[in-house]
Amino acid sequence: MIGGLQMLRGLAATLVVAFHLQAAALNEGYDPGLFRLFAQGEAGVDIFFVLSGFVIFHAAAGNPALTARRFLAQRFWRIVPPYWAALALTLAALAALAILRGDAGALPDARGIAVSVLLLPLPGQVMAVAWTLTVEALFYLLFALTWFRFGARGALIALALWSLAGQAARLWPGGVPEALALILYSGVVEFLMGALIARASAAGLRALALPSLLAGALLMAAVVPGLIPLSLGREWVAGLPAAALVYGIVTLRPPMPGWALLWGEASYLLYLSHLLVFSILGTVLRMAGVAPYAAPGGLAALLLLAVSLACLAPLWLERPYRRWATRARPGPAVR
Repeated sequence: MIGGLQMLRGLAATLVVAFHLQAAALNEGYDPGLFRLFAQGEAGVDIFFVLSGFVIFHAAAGNPALTARRFLAQRFWRIVPPYWAALALTLAALAALAILRGDAGALPDARGIAVSVLLLPLPGQVMAVAWTLTVEALFYLLFALTWFRFGARGALIALALWSLAGQAARLWPGGVPEALALILYSGVVEFLMGALIARASAAGLRALALPSLLAGALLMAAVVPGLIPLSLGREWVAGLPAAALVYGIVTLRPPMPGWALLWGEASYLLYLSHLLVFSILGTVLRMAGVAPYAAPGGLAALLLLAVSLACLAPLWLERPYRRWATRARPGPAVR
């Protein structure tokens, strides 16, 4: 993994965490203070999607021995078991909370659990961030069905057609049925952006890399605090700056310090775990008579705690898991 992209992963996950903190503060009637600067921190998801498109196309192009079966197995072991672990802990926390409150109605129903476990493209998933994993899974499936049969051009054409369908669905009068919302999510064009960057990188295109990096950083700095509303079309408002950042980093390949690489390595676990951490800690603090989201300082402490725990996890959990997963499935990894 290119070091700069690894750091960008950490940044993207942290933006999502900060966004959820400021949203929680506003939802409970508190002033989030400086955390208002993360009013549209969900743009971190758009960075993830562009990154995913680049990484999958770039890695597959450099691994001619890769097969569809190996690719899907690698993606499964990388994404699903950690998600299942986070889901199991979330369900356990919900059960404990239901017992404390004496309210079994707060528990998800069997349908919601099944949709969540299988990452089905349907509403009602238990974890708020799981919808993005479902969209990722759909991308992996499309890639596996096209790249290994029709090559890079076929995969790009299929991705472009999916992107057009998503854009048509976004503009369709009255919207599409809720059951199709994830399958026809308009943001899938961000995977195409990343894929095109991978193809440009393979072709040796290096024009305007520094201006692209600077423009992407400035635009994203305007998007995250809400100066440019995502309602205009987040795949363009946030996706294009994300693509500019990825292209600039891929081309320039700036050196990254070790802490930035660890931050990026921890990004997936941070993304999966932060809402659970806030839920458990928030419950404990409320029982002690403390409002967890009442002050910007408390929000900063929660952010620091979530990031710190996630950065420890690669050492204690993720690296041992990856070593085990490498032995459990064949072929070189696609990260």
